[in-house]
Amino acid sequence: MHYRSLLGALLLIGVLAPLTSCSTSPSLTSITVDPASVTASYSAGLQVEFIAIGNYTTPGHTAVTKDLTDQVNWTSSFNQMVTIDSAGVATVQGVAYGIGAIYAAYPGFHGDIVGTAAFTVSAPTTTPAIRSLSLIQNSKASAEPNSTVQFTAMGKMADGTLVKLTGQPKWTSTDNEVATIDEATGLVSTLGAGRSTIVAVYTNPDGTTAVGVTHLFVDAKN
Repeated sequence: MHYRSLLGALLLIGVLAPLTSCSTSPSLTSITVDPASVTASYSAGLQVEFIAIGNYTTPGHTAVTKDLTDQVNWTSSFNQMVTIDSAGVATVQGVAYGIGAIYAAYPGFHGDIVGTAAFTVSAPTTTPAIRSLSLIQNSKASAEPNSTVQFTAMGKMADGTLVKLTGQPKWTSTDNEVATIDEATGLVSTLGAGRSTIVAVYTNPDGTTAVGVTHLFVDAKN
């Protein structure tokens, strides 16, 4: 009878042992970042979406995966080149180029588990620099109050080539009581009689600038 009880206990242990091991929570062992490698052009605002996949294992069982994109801590090794937000969207800054890395970190049993993706930004294409600007008032020489005037900037390169710069210079008006100007388009709205100096500043890819200056006369008797 004693031996029968012992045999029953051993059989019960044999049945419970697999059930106990199966109930063990899987452990995060690694994180895969996809895409694993990105090469982007030197273009500010260019975006790349990453996902983070957690790889979990349990002894004696098939590995499982889980999407951790919205749970990991995303970081960039080179923020001047590329930044990344909490959703895994990386944005090229257009300030620096080279080779960096994107990291996705999530707490594991012995500390953070980190997945990595390579991120390369190509060197910018050499573009001839604009050396000077000439500003064109696309209307008669003076304007009257409560009207609009469109200005255009013509850029002159070192070899004398002229280029129309649409939507690129930053425009300002020195007297906002006479006229205001859309800093992106060069469209002036006149307000009162007087003179305002119109300034356009163009920044070359190498960081140098070219400046153009002209005057707008607003004549109430025009």
